[in-house]
Amino acid sequence: MEIRVVSDWFSSDLQQVKQKFNLDLFKALNPPWMPAKVERFDGCEPGDIVRLKLGLWPIRLNWESLITESNTTHNEWYFVDEGKVLPFFIRKWRHVHRVEMKDGRCRVLDCIHIQFRSRFWAKTMMPVLRWQFNYRKPIYLKRLNHGG
Repeated sequence: MEIRVVSDWFSSDLQQVKQKFNLDLFKALNPPWMPAKVERFDGCEPGDIVRLKLGLWPIRLNWESLITESNTTHNEWYFVDEGKVLPFFIRKWRHVHRVEMKDGRCRVLDCIHIQFRSRFWAKTMMPVLRWQFNYRKPIYLKRLNHGG
């Protein structure tokens, strides 16, 4: 299954956006209805690890992603995180974070490829995940826009 979210264009250059993809942005992108404690955030380069504890007591889910790819050109930057330790209902996770630049403006594209352990979990969790990733769009504009 796939989730695709594309932000509106905002005023910034690629290097400024790349510098702002940090722990502060990562925390801001997490919606309040999805509690997550960041246990480790190395960054967005290959070999970096992001480790989270999701949920509230008594349900705490572990999540760990490894950054497996990153590339920068004059008009695009992307990095890929792949799930290594995932909640029990997810079999596979691959998230491509892409920033495109055109005419002095940028936009963020999130593309998530996800496999659930069953049809039940897919039907249950896909609406939640779509909602969670759409929540990011105005935050990208606010945090990444030049001067934001």
